[in-house]
Amino acid sequence: MIIRLRLENLYSFKAAELSMVASAERIHPHQVHPARNRNDNRLVRFAAVYGANAAGKSNLVKALKFAQILVLQGLRPETKIPVERFRLDLDYAVQPALFAVEFKYQGKLYEYGFECDRDRIYREWLNTFTRKTEECLFERRTPAKSDKTEITLGKFSDALAPDDQQFLEFVARGTRPNQLYIHECIERNVDTFAAPYEWFRHVLTVITPESHPLSIEFELQEDETIQNFFSQILNAADTGIHRIITQNIEWDSPEGELIQEVLKDDLSRNPGDIIYLQHASGMRFTIVNNPDEEIPTLLKLVTTHLNADGQEISFDIYEESDGTKRLLDLIPLLHELVFSDDERVFVVDEIGRSLHPQLVKLLVELHLNPDNRQHPSQLITTTHETHLLDLDLLRRDEVWFVEKQPDGSSDMYSLYDFQPRYDKDVLKDYLQGRYGGIPFLGNARVLGLKPH
Repeated sequence: MIIRLRLENLYSFKAAELSMVASAERIHPHQVHPARNRNDNRLVRFAAVYGANAAGKSNLVKALKFAQILVLQGLRPETKIPVERFRLDLDYAVQPALFAVEFKYQGKLYEYGFECDRDRIYREWLNTFTRKTEECLFERRTPAKSDKTEITLGKFSDALAPDDQQFLEFVARGTRPNQLYIHECIERNVDTFAAPYEWFRHVLTVITPESHPLSIEFELQEDETIQNFFSQILNAADTGIHRIITQNIEWDSPEGELIQEVLKDDLSRNPGDIIYLQHASGMRFTIVNNPDEEIPTLLKLVTTHLNADGQEISFDIYEESDGTKRLLDLIPLLHELVFSDDERVFVVDEIGRSLHPQLVKLLVELHLNPDNRQHPSQLITTTHETHLLDLDLLRRDEVWFVEKQPDGSSDMYSLYDFQPRYDKDVLKDYLQGRYGGIPFLGNARVLGLKPH
């Protein structure tokens, strides 16, 4: 779970912090993941981030995705780091960007971060901490005028065998200036500092408006409980869909021949590979290269609707509405949040895109159900959906705003800072601009626009 996220000179943020640490307020206690002991943190399980268009709220999502790619994929030699710094202040344009995240993983609290520009990682660090103590696991530095990485290991290294300690230092010396030490360790099969890598890979999921979950077809075919969950949500959303199922497509069918033409000779993948495809027409397919079968399995997701006689009629996914397709992209996320005991953090940009406001509210209510309090999961989303601005639904520390400043930078702050009363109509106050985070629009008549 995320504890805090700190950004400096990254995208439109000069300096910003998102905190998921629960405040002292008592409303909706089931929406707080409890602390294990007095040295642990109580964390809220949800955050809605509001802001006007171009205020910078999507940059919060981009920052997490940028760090995730850098940690998991790394960079090839001589490749520029794809960092975007604040460009509207010349002083910031020549300073490194900073990304730092505090997170809770497998019962331990960590802080991982790095400072970089397009050429090098100047500083990278990993600490473990409690509410009262902090211990450095490593700090890596690459001076501006040197390609040699310097590493300082924490006190834990005193207990390592000399060969192990020397190898950690050897890996650091072999880390290129544009590469993260965490990534290099994984490449060299060193798991001493694997926690951040595993958290970015297995816990954090970033979903943009264009994201599509991979292999829904495969999961629906294998798990009847997921099929039932999909159907329940689609029925509750009044989509008109009776069921969602997978169909096996023959390779000599028109659709199979179309996929072969797209892939050409690229079907010879490793056993167990799953290939996800979306055609320009909107058709979606999954190819499962089963090691026990000579020919890969081609699956297609279809919906069924009931006609007037109660018969099921099949439809391709691309024939459904944009809202239904967006809902299908979010249902796997919701299933994980509701049923999985695994640690998960979902960060969704524009959760309400193409969805009815009441449906967005339903998704949030399902996640915040009191029965899910013990699940170590979080949902963080940017949104314009004002129906969520209700203190009967959310805590004050679960609502955040991003507002553009006069210098073009983005400022981020919480509704909790304003301390509105619990009986306050925060939606009305927000629309009146009392909390910021809304566009300041001119009078339409002043614009002088007239119909022809």
